[in-house]
Amino acid sequence: MNHGSKSRSEGRAGHTAAEPSTGIIGTGSCLPSTVVTCDDMDRALNARPGWTERATGIRERRRAPAETSLTDLAVGAGREALRAAGVRPDEVRTVIVATVSSDPPVPAVAARVQDRLGATHAFAFDLNAACAGFVFALEVARPLVGVDAERPFVLVIGCDLWSRMTDPLDRQTWPLFGDGAGAVVLGPVKEGGFMATKLATNGALGDYAVGGFSPPLPGRTPESAGHLFKMRGREISELMLEKLPKLVNTVTQMAGVTVADVNYLICHQANPKLVARCAEEAGFAADRNVSTGEVFGNTVGASVPLGIDAAVKDGRLRQGSLVLLAAFGAGMSWGGTLIRWSNPGARVEEPWT
Repeated sequence: MNHGSKSRSEGRAGHTAAEPSTGIIGTGSCLPSTVVTCDDMDRALNARPGWTERATGIRERRRAPAETSLTDLAVGAGREALRAAGVRPDEVRTVIVATVSSDPPVPAVAARVQDRLGATHAFAFDLNAACAGFVFALEVARPLVGVDAERPFVLVIGCDLWSRMTDPLDRQTWPLFGDGAGAVVLGPVKEGGFMATKLATNGALGDYAVGGFSPPLPGRTPESAGHLFKMRGREISELMLEKLPKLVNTVTQMAGVTVADVNYLICHQANPKLVARCAEEAGFAADRNVSTGEVFGNTVGASVPLGIDAAVKDGRLRQGSLVLLAAFGAGMSWGGTLIRWSNPGARVEEPWT
């Protein structure tokens, strides 16, 4: 299945320059304080010193302590994004949480977040597209912005606690993953906003990455390690190398721009070495590739919003910047979206009717 779309404003007949479109008006992040270095990883894996960093390009990653829940991280990131946007929780109409490593699956993480943030007028739900989940969630969220003039905003959070889903003895997965949450607030903006999106899923490749808790079949006992994540790393790398350049070209052509026009690529941080290679193949030099994997690792659904927040805080994303978000996840699913960046001052203050 493939899905492509243009921005809300570009897709409407009779659109004028004064008519608002949808953009990101606030960002936030929340990371556990515990840092796990490559030296820590090498010792845990009984590997030679320096092996983990050479293999992955990741210097350190964050690990949540046992008392920290996924909801804790999601709430922290969501609160920071709302504060950055200048939006009160009661102005939010929808809360979407992209995750695959939830707290107990009922109720949804989004429902817990809605309650703890005080977004009492919002409806809330989780979305599962693994590492591509945040980009998928943005596409689901965009049509919901501005529908309610009193509450025109949507909060989208990507978060995962993948350290609890990986096998400490598995060198292919354990060194790659970190824990964290990132969030954005979507709202009406006067200039810029979402320009084009392309999403795809190939369920025939579902066995490339598998894991998660599931009840035992009748008459069988639960498998103690059945929830641990397993992946076919080589096949996933080959898929990214094949699909990312095509995805970038498709999205930019849909938006009527070239790859050279795009200021920054923010890609899911599968691992920094692979992402750097894929970015180069797609036409992005190192200075145009926003990379956070070296210090956060692969944070699954959180990696794209963490990259956005990092680029906002260090000043790379400015009014008018073109930024392309891309992600690949279990499913296998992948997607990209192009945004012309709007500073918070470019948001529409009057209700969007």
